[in-house]
Amino acid sequence: MQSNLSIFTQLLWIAIGYLSGSIPTGVLYSKIFHKVDVRQLGSGNSGATNIGRNFGFKAAVIVSVIDILKGWIPILMVRQIFPNEHLLIMLVGIASVLGHAYPIFAGFKGGKIVSTSFGVLVGFNFWIGLMTALVLFAFIYLTSTISLSALSSYTLGALYILVTNDQIVYGIGFLLITLFMYYRHRANIQRILNGTESRISWGLHNPNK
Repeated sequence: MQSNLSIFTQLLWIAIGYLSGSIPTGVLYSKIFHKVDVRQLGSGNSGATNIGRNFGFKAAVIVSVIDILKGWIPILMVRQIFPNEHLLIMLVGIASVLGHAYPIFAGFKGGKIVSTSFGVLVGFNFWIGLMTALVLFAFIYLTSTISLSALSSYTLGALYILVTNDQIVYGIGFLLITLFMYYRHRANIQRILNGTESRISWGLHNPNK
C-alpha cells in the first residue's frame, strides 16, 4: 500500500500514537490520590480493572475514560488529517495500544489494553465502537466476568470489520489487536478455563455462588 507521506511524517504519527498510549493513567491516579503504585497491588497491572478492585468504581471509571481517550484521539486525528492513509491510520491505533501495554513513561509495565483498544475502535468508527461497547456491557451483565466479556466483544467487533470493510488492512489490524488482547489476558484465560476467574458481585447476589 503506497503512501504519499514521507517516512518521517509516518513515524512521527506512529510515535504520537505510542506516546499517547504511554500516558500511565492508572499509575498517576494511584500515586496522586493514594500515594501508592497500583502495580504493587492486586494483579500488578495499571488498567482500570485493577484500579477498580483497589480504589473503587469511581476510580475505575475515571481511569477507563482517560485510557479510552488515549486510543480514540490519535486515530481520530490521523483519520481526519490523512483519510486515505489507511495503513498509517491502523498503525497509529496499534501504536497506542502498544503504548498502553508497554508505556515508556512507566517502565514499560502497563495494563491489559482493553480500554485503549476500545478507544482505537471508537476512533476508527464510532458506531462500530459503540455497538461493541454495548455488547461488552451485555456480556458483563450476563457473565459477571470482565475479562471474558472484553475478549468476546472485541473479537466480534474485529471480525465485523474484517468481513465488512473494503480495506483489508483494518480487518487484519484489529484482529492483531484482538490477538494481543488475548496474549495480555493469558493468565485470565487460564483462570477462566479453571473456573477461578474473578467475577463481579452485583450486590443483590453473589455470582460466585
